[in-house]
Amino acid sequence: MFARLAVASVSIAAVYCLAWAPAHAQTAAVPGVPAAVAPAAVPTTKPAQPVQSVQPPGQPAQAARGAAWWTDAARILAGETPNAGSVLGKIANQPSVQQHRAAFVNSWAHFEATRLKPAMKFAQSELAKQPQALGPVYYPFSGPDALYVLGMFPRASEFALAGLEPVGDLLDIGALSEGDLQASLAELRRSLRSLKAFSFFRTNDMRAEFSRNQFSGVTPILMLFIARQGYNVQNVEPVILEPDASLRVTHAAGLQNLPAERVPGVRIRFAKAGDAKPRTLYYFTADLSNGGLARTPQSLKWAANFAPKATYLKSASYLMHAAHFSQIRDFITARTDLIVQDDSGIPVRFFPEEQWDRAFFGSYDGPIQLFASRYQYDLREAYEAAARPLDFGIGYDHQAKASNIQRFVRKRGLTLDNRLAGQGAGPPPGR
Repeated sequence: MFARLAVASVSIAAVYCLAWAPAHAQTAAVPGVPAAVAPAAVPTTKPAQPVQSVQPPGQPAQAARGAAWWTDAARILAGETPNAGSVLGKIANQPSVQQHRAAFVNSWAHFEATRLKPAMKFAQSELAKQPQALGPVYYPFSGPDALYVLGMFPRASEFALAGLEPVGDLLDIGALSEGDLQASLAELRRSLRSLKAFSFFRTNDMRAEFSRNQFSGVTPILMLFIARQGYNVQNVEPVILEPDASLRVTHAAGLQNLPAERVPGVRIRFAKAGDAKPRTLYYFTADLSNGGLARTPQSLKWAANFAPKATYLKSASYLMHAAHFSQIRDFITARTDLIVQDDSGIPVRFFPEEQWDRAFFGSYDGPIQLFASRYQYDLREAYEAAARPLDFGIGYDHQAKASNIQRFVRKRGLTLDNRLAGQGAGPPPGR
């Protein structure tokens, strides 16, 4: 199964790009954050008001699910065995769960050995010494890709992901009939086959798959990936990002039919042996185009308060090469001091050598055919001058020795205020 995940898919990228088409693009008065939202004005959280929506019938209240329930639910989704004495242990030997587990055991080892472990080894040698790798880590355009961001930043304790895919929910898997559980786990496996090296969804297919699956949206897949990285999921909380950039905890039903000015999300807490405190991953269903940020500016306001030290970008559809994604691009280059990406992220011209220490890994012969117009001559020159080897495949051009990773570390110098003020001039034009 996981071998098929590595096959490049032009149709995936095309759908993803179309989903992010420009809509009423606007330019912020202060680059990096829209003018209406000064980042320091509002705290990241405030006491939540009582949630009025009703818990769906048959769905146990989120508060009733303890850490053991979430841990074992994630382990079952990930094809692993629940802990002894688990509240979900009764379903561990059901045929549907055993079949699901076998599918993962038979396919995961090859994927892990050829793709995930080499990426984690790269991170250990090329990123671990960077203090910014401790996070917080921002990963826009991520879809449900908790797998790679946890692998590339294993010492970080806070992660913020964003994509167009819906948040979804995980029903009480212990209460499903054998037939429903078998069907839902099978749909979950089909969803994984539609990922490109676990980087992003084939968006149109996922809409249909979500409608058929009782494990809806990205939440079950985030849990699965967190468990596969060796963590125990301790709690999963649906949240609403309010217009004032505060977070309000709700339940899955509270995310349905939200007003357009509110952003749905989920907060997952998780840990492994030796962690002094739980780690936290946020995911928001958010439109990060300039037009989307005009409608829900709290997405960047919250991100500013999150104060990311590092940004990760992979298989990002070259969106930030376009003018209608200038606000999120400016936000990243102004506010994070370590950026790890492939060529589908931010054009290299936004990282002048006098401001950034630049390192280039792998090879660059240009984008895949779908994105041929995003060719960067200056990036090709940089690779010809000083490229370091990369012995594994990642991103769109996923074959070993054909992929690329770039690491940009900000040099000491301008303050954040000066960087924001200086963005108006923009970078030199690309060639």
